[in-house]
This record gives sequence, structure tokens and C-alpha cells, in this order.
Amino acid sequence: MLAAVQAGRKTVTRRRLPLGLPIQQEPSRYQYCGMVKEGALFEDPQAQMIPPVPCPFGQPGDILQVQEDPALRLQVVSLRAEQVRCLTEADALAEGIRSLEQGGQIQWGGVETDAVGELQWFNTPIAAFQNLLESIYPTAWSRNEWMWVVEFSRLI
Repeated sequence: MLAAVQAGRKTVTRRRLPLGLPIQQEPSRYQYCGMVKEGALFEDPQAQMIPPVPCPFGQPGDILQVQEDPALRLQVVSLRAEQVRCLTEADALAEGIRSLEQGGQIQWGGVETDAVGELQWFNTPIAAFQNLLESIYPTAWSRNEWMWVVEFSRLI
């Protein structure tokens, strides 16, 4: 997805919260209550608030350096946590999913397959993102796991 960031198509990234957290053991049991300086607040409706979950991506305004391209720097615009299946088509596009018109139909994706140089295309941006996500986090979509949603802007 580095090329999507460089091309300006990718302005958001989703990263899974650690699997060892209680909220990832039963994702549907918890509710997200917002961000505080210490991290994300979650409530267990069967009990109470749990301690804030620290975000490893800093705070809005912080500068991140892309490991694959150290010259590429990103500024955090906003942070939140959400379950991955809350993703909208607009969210998928902000993740860098691209479109291709073939035979009068639009296909979405550009996600690499196992075959070198071949790309896989889907009927919706959400399906394309789901496929990409499952290649990184195989259980995230099916379990509707909690993700950090990091919106960023590219610094020139």
C-alpha cells in the first residue's frame, strides 16, 4: 500500500489492537467510548469501564515515519478505534483501494494475488478491502475485531 500513500489515494490505515486484550477475546461485547490522552476507552456493558488502551501511533499532530520509505513522513490527523466491519465504501477508498473500468463495469481492488505481478479485482470497495485485510490479519474480518483507525496526511 506504499504506492497508494505516495499516489495520495491512501489517507487512512487500520491496524489491529493486540489480540491479548479482553476486548479482542469477545469483540462484540465491548463498546468504544472515545479517545483520551492515555488511549481508547472501552466499556463492558456487563461490568464497567476498562483501563484505557494505549495507542502505539501517537496523538493527532504527531509525525510518523514510514519504515519502507524513511523519506516518507505522515502526520496523524485523527485516531479512533472501531470494529473492522464498520467500514464503509468511502473508508475502503481512503484505505487506498482503487478502481478499474473493464467492459463498462467498475471493479475494485488492485490487490496482489500469490502470482507475481497479477492483481485481483472485486465488485465492491469493501470486498476488496476485506480481501486485503484478511491477507494481513486472517481472523480480523470474521471476528469483527477492534482496529486502530489512523487518519493521516502526507508531509512533503
